[in-house]
Amino acid sequence: MKFKMRTLIYIIAFFALLVTLNACKKLNGLSGIQLVATSNSIKTGQLDSLALVGAAATDSVKWAVSPIAGLNNIYFKNNHAVVSFNQTGSYTVTATLNNTPYSTTIAVTQADTTRTTATHYPLTGDAITLTSHYSKSPGSDSAYVYFTAQTNKFYYCLNSYLTYNVSLTGGFTLNIVDMVKPATTACQVGSTRLTTAAIALRQNVVNNYLGAGTYPVTVTLNGATYTGNVVVTATDITFNWGYTSGVSITPMHITR
Repeated sequence: MKFKMRTLIYIIAFFALLVTLNACKKLNGLSGIQLVATSNSIKTGQLDSLALVGAAATDSVKWAVSPIAGLNNIYFKNNHAVVSFNQTGSYTVTATLNNTPYSTTIAVTQADTTRTTATHYPLTGDAITLTSHYSKSPGSDSAYVYFTAQTNKFYYCLNSYLTYNVSLTGGFTLNIVDMVKPATTACQVGSTRLTTAAIALRQNVVNNYLGAGTYPVTVTLNGATYTGNVVVTATDITFNWGYTSGVSITPMHITR
């Protein structure tokens, strides 16, 4: 009986210890949930996205910003939010889940207001997604593949744009050079990911129609070179591309 009583006491003590440890974890912010901003230092007018990491996409989350003066916009849905500010300062963004607040601080500095001409900026630290498309003329047999390129990062001025060039030496090569931000007086205020117009996947200078075959594809970005190929048949177009960061291609397969 003494043994059973001692065992019961140990079991009760064990569970009490578990409760205490869990309480300590919560008090020390170790619950596995944290509020993460894409950037904790942005410019006025620039968009910044936040995610309550560890929370479910369907969780009901309450969002708040302090101080409220200077907040330009906040858009939120469940555990994600996007904010922008029109005044410089330090702002605390708080997401509350199950009565527990999680916070992060964003420092906002003044956007450049001195550009008198368009300015080129490098794409350092950015990544590019190439979205592949298939186009077929309804009135003829002509058909071709083209890309649209989009940055992963947001850039200030809605009318900023990417610069690039295409080389056909040794196959299709897309050189993504940099981005251009217009003069301050021409800037359309806001932040956006930059997207190109259609970039045709050509075989040669005069022909962008893809006959059956395998064609090399090369993309350069920030001094790095990414290589692969595209296989074209009468029914399918398939990209062999071994990269998921830096430069990625999606979709990898298109049915003609």
